[in-house]
Amino acid sequence: MSRFKQSAGMVIACAVFGVGAAAPLAAMAAGKLSAMDYIEIQQLVNRLNIALDYCGNGGRDFAALFTADGEYVVDDGGTLRSFRGPEQLAGLAGGPDCAVTRTAPRMYLSHVAENLVIEPSGKGAHGISYAVYPGRKGKAFQADVAGQVGLYHDEYVRTAQGWRVKLRRHEVSPEGAVAK
Repeated sequence: MSRFKQSAGMVIACAVFGVGAAAPLAAMAAGKLSAMDYIEIQQLVNRLNIALDYCGNGGRDFAALFTADGEYVVDDGGTLRSFRGPEQLAGLAGGPDCAVTRTAPRMYLSHVAENLVIEPSGKGAHGISYAVYPGRKGKAFQADVAGQVGLYHDEYVRTAQGWRVKLRRHEVSPEGAVAK
């Protein structure tokens, strides 16, 4: 093979593979997400709620969906409770024995994130969705309501393990359901 053909082949290979590898990062920097980014973030949000409700692997499945310094904030209209890092996040999901998920009222709680809107940001993506908690096992989490609607405000980042949650703020009882 001539040197010209070898050189041309190398240039083409570098162009194809170099652009292909850099394209997702360049698109994110330009404020764009690919169709696959949207799908992966949607799946991340779906896994979050299942992992929280069912305390998979002692809560570690839930914690693994966050970055190492990830945070879940419960905003109950003025009262903020923060859970940061793998240990606290696993504890929020139920901890090693998952006992909290088997006792009232938590045993009646299930989460659904609906109407997820994802927007690109300079560092990844932001999301907002309705946090819907229907009754489960014929019971309700709170005695005075059969279900409840809140909001999830999320920040997602791409990591070596895929998309992860950097921050989830769970607005329990939003007034007027206005996005913040």
